[in-house]
Amino acid sequence: MSFLFSLVIPFVHEISTTLIYFTLLAGFDIFYFSSETWPQVMAAFPGVFIGRVLEYWIIYVLFAAFDYYKKYKDKQAELGRIEAQLNRTKLEVLKMQLQPHFLFNALNTISSLMEIDVKKAQKVTARLGDLLRGILEQDSRVFVSLEEELDYVKTYLEIERVRFEDRLNFQIDVEEGSEGFQVPLLIIQPLVENAIKHGIAKISRGGTVLVHARLIGKGLVVKVSDDGRGHVGEVSELFGNGIGLQNTKERMKELYRGEAGFDVKTTDNEGFTVTLIIPKQSEHAND
Repeated sequence: MSFLFSLVIPFVHEISTTLIYFTLLAGFDIFYFSSETWPQVMAAFPGVFIGRVLEYWIIYVLFAAFDYYKKYKDKQAELGRIEAQLNRTKLEVLKMQLQPHFLFNALNTISSLMEIDVKKAQKVTARLGDLLRGILEQDSRVFVSLEEELDYVKTYLEIERVRFEDRLNFQIDVEEGSEGFQVPLLIIQPLVENAIKHGIAKISRGGTVLVHARLIGKGLVVKVSDDGRGHVGEVSELFGNGIGLQNTKERMKELYRGEAGFDVKTTDNEGFTVTLIIPKQSEHAND
């Protein structure tokens, strides 16, 4: 059909423009059809007609290319929206996975304390209520300020210190000016939990958990370390024990698409060090 149109439209166009052209020439007494000029006009027609056909195809190809490009961009935009929705859904699943995990561990701590010290159990319950209230209020947000995230970390550490007493110490060192930096909600707390569970809890003397945060370029470096037992063997083995490290790794991957850094180092009897390199987010990161 396109081929037929490529012949008919240029033919009609050329006939029409030729009649109009020569009519105007005749009107201005410039040129008249005669038995001598008519063969010249007809001889020139095939070449002009072929030129019109080529013009038609050039215009057709340009419009087809533009239409294809527009449909391609629309399709890419639609795929982008679908991918963004899938990513957000996956992040919500990861977050929902993390919250019950944390709650279960906290309730297990309270249950253990109820048998030996009711007052301490009540204190932990109150602190847990404060922590969960804060987390639920932020439930729809993907990112929070570093200051907010560290508030959850401090509350969690205070809960655990009630449990471990003088066996657990902690230090949070944050560079001035980094408090407002946007970080994923509950991205640091699982790392602190991992340090306590796999580092401090397994040695009788206890130990110290350190949280450091420093601005570097347009990003933030967060290190969570402990001086506990550490791990013997491949670091990859740690990702199969519980969901803390694996969850954090997956969330960083989904949120930053390879732009973030995630590193775990551990040595037997020298504890763990987990390093996050978090890129700066836009002002609309939670939209």
